[in-house]
Amino acid sequence: MSYVVFCKGKTADKPYWIEDLKLYLYSMEELCYYIYSNALLCDGELLKPKLALWIRDECGLPDLYASIDVVLHKDPRAERVAGQIFAYMDYLSKQEREAVCEKIKKSAALGINERRKSRGDLLYLGERYGEAIGIYRDLLSKEAFDDEKMQHSLLYNVGCCYGNMFYYDIAYEWFMKAAAMNIDRGGDLMAALFCKYMVLNEREWESFLAEHEEFLTFAAPMKNECAGLLEQWEKEPLAKELAGFERRPGGREKEYYVRLKELMEEWKRGVHEYF
Repeated sequence: MSYVVFCKGKTADKPYWIEDLKLYLYSMEELCYYIYSNALLCDGELLKPKLALWIRDECGLPDLYASIDVVLHKDPRAERVAGQIFAYMDYLSKQEREAVCEKIKKSAALGINERRKSRGDLLYLGERYGEAIGIYRDLLSKEAFDDEKMQHSLLYNVGCCYGNMFYYDIAYEWFMKAAAMNIDRGGDLMAALFCKYMVLNEREWESFLAEHEEFLTFAAPMKNECAGLLEQWEKEPLAKELAGFERRPGGREKEYYVRLKELMEEWKRGVHEYF
């Protein structure tokens, strides 16, 4: 998507509300991007008559509305509506349009629980960890999964969400639940061990390994991986910024802690009532 997208239609006075994503759309370009970014989840939205009416009344595109209305009455398939919108807006190349429409078509065949998990996965990728956990845990509580692999994926993903918010002790418990299923025990134990490595000092670390022999195989590779991640982190702009606040007498220690507090507040915005 490195080419220029020409605008068609006007900016809506009344935005279109996507309840599932808690998202307002103000233009056709935003609608196209929404479809492109949420191909696995947008089929229900595309078949709502109110979307077609919004395109006509708020975006000022009665001709596009008319073509969508024909689809809705004669052959109501979400991928056809998406194709009409993309073609009218000249959005994406022909090959890219077909690929997105194929994803929309396949998503319609998924079960409700698979679709909800996909929703959780998108929230996770968008760093909205609290909301993702809510979906994953709800599916687990209702045993709303089709097979053990999905159950394992839900358990592991909950651990990933907690870990990304630095709740390492909680993440450890979820990774261990995943490991107990013996589906990807090695990967699960490695993730759990990483959580312990992040919260234990050297003495506690050695004691933990002595008491949990199942982790011994993974200890050395995991420490090497952490060393590589640290080296990578030190090259990041944020790491260089923090390193610039020299934490020593005469340095900028106050600015360092102010910046840390800002970052922590930013990271916590995705945390909701689940914690």
